Amino acid sequence: MRRRPLQLASASVLIAAGVMLTACTPSAPEPEPTRTPSATPSATPTPSAEPSGEPAPTPLGIACDELVTLQAMYDFNPNFSLLASWSPEAGTAARAALDAEGVACRWQNDTSGDTIDVSAAILDETALAAKQAEAASGTSASYGWFRVAGGAGEAIAFDGSTWLVVRSVWFSSPADAQQLVEAALSSL
Repeated sequence: MRRRPLQLASASVLIAAGVMLTACTPSAPEPEPTRTPSATPSATPTPSAEPSGEPAPTPLGIACDELVTLQAMYDFNPNFSLLASWSPEAGTAARAALDAEGVACRWQNDTSGDTIDVSAAILDETALAAKQAEAASGTSASYGWFRVAGGAGEAIAFDGSTWLVVRSVWFSSPADAQQLVEAALSSL
């Protein structure tokens, strides 16, 4: 029966080894606190510009000596010269053309000092309709309309959305302005 003490001793050793091994195992890791997302400040949105109700003008992008070439003016009358600088008066077609990012040109007779103003601009639908209605109060011409206002003849033509006005004391009828109107229209 010696086996029994041996079995008991073996069992005791196994139990002791199990207890010792259990003590050697690492304990369960402590749970780490979960991070909560923190809000980062962001830029405050700025309000966009309020629409003004009027579309931005479309620049015409043509120089005076391209709208009516030097040759076209020479063919009309060789005594007219293009003025290098000129500021149209408020309320004129030339001022309205510049305000619409168009072009306004003044040619001056070298002898008499008389002038020819040529102006053009691309207009939005509303402005174009208003200018067409205003022009229709004049006399019909092959290129559009003609009227005499303030002692000067004014030839008014439209090419698509482009408005053209040629004005001078040299024009007393639609035919007087026709050559310059046609030259300008062919340049647009």
